[in-house]
Amino acid sequence: MKRSVSILLLVFFTLQVYALGSKEAAITKESLSAAETESRLPDYIIKAGALKGPTGIGMIYLFENPPVLPQQTSVQSVAVPAADIMAAKLMSGELDIAVLPVNMAAKLYNAGLDLVMAAVVGNGMVQVISADPGLNKLEELQGRTVYVAGQSATPDFLLRSLLQAQNIDPTSDLTLSYQLPIPEIAASLIAGRIETAILPEPFATMVLKGNPALRQAFPLAPLWTALSGLDDYPMSVLVVRASLARERPQAISAFMQAYKESISKVLAEPAAAGILVEKYDMGLKAGIAEAAIPRSNYVYIEAPEARASIEALLKLFLAAAPASVGGSLPAASFYLDINAQQ
Repeated sequence: MKRSVSILLLVFFTLQVYALGSKEAAITKESLSAAETESRLPDYIIKAGALKGPTGIGMIYLFENPPVLPQQTSVQSVAVPAADIMAAKLMSGELDIAVLPVNMAAKLYNAGLDLVMAAVVGNGMVQVISADPGLNKLEELQGRTVYVAGQSATPDFLLRSLLQAQNIDPTSDLTLSYQLPIPEIAASLIAGRIETAILPEPFATMVLKGNPALRQAFPLAPLWTALSGLDDYPMSVLVVRASLARERPQAISAFMQAYKESISKVLAEPAAAGILVEKYDMGLKAGIAEAAIPRSNYVYIEAPEARASIEALLKLFLAAAPASVGGSLPAASFYLDINAQQ
């Protein structure tokens, strides 16, 4: 009997050791498989697009020091002259990553393009510039002609919404003019041919430096806060090809960190950043870029945290022109949570 018990115990412990060994072997095999899968990823160069002008400034250190990313991935940054060209390059597959106006990113997503929004990289930088020292609040725009930088763009919808919140009719209580492109608005303000305009950076800084009679009439941010309950409004966002974020999440996470660090360097050293802006032909002279950087409201807010502010702004577009965002707010899948991808 004792011999039988001993045999049974021996068999039991042998099976346990075998089972543990098998489990450890399985874990080791699984780990090796993951490592092998990653090592077998083909080399890939991410093409990242930066808009010329103030929007592209935040990415400038990725031009100067391209990051080498994990998962066999590297980066090539290119400067693109306009948002519509950027959108075309995304749709054709020429770009994997880009910075776009908020509403354009939403419209492309709603149209079925394979992209997700990774972060807000630029908050509100629209200013009311005037030569009239008597213009100090929104209500005093009534009866005036105000030149607006871009019909159906963020400055336009923002101003219209703020006016309506103050019971001012933007179609009858004042004249909103869209006749001039932004550079001509700036030139006309400096020359004294027009008196009041809504301008984004760096054009606001350019005209203030170009004509000492011009001034910022009043800030828009407090009016937006009163209307929306939010501290600021987003203007530009970083978008990523969704399939690339799924295939190479570590690489995309590292790119996002490199972009965040680039913005930090730009804000810390505007003069050095301005030199790089001119070096890489981003459409601005070094001195103008340096002066505009402190006013340009560069930020880095990842998509999950930024969703509320993005939706608040997009609701203005939806109310004024639904087609400008593709007819609806983007679904939750628009907002990339890179930590959940890894």
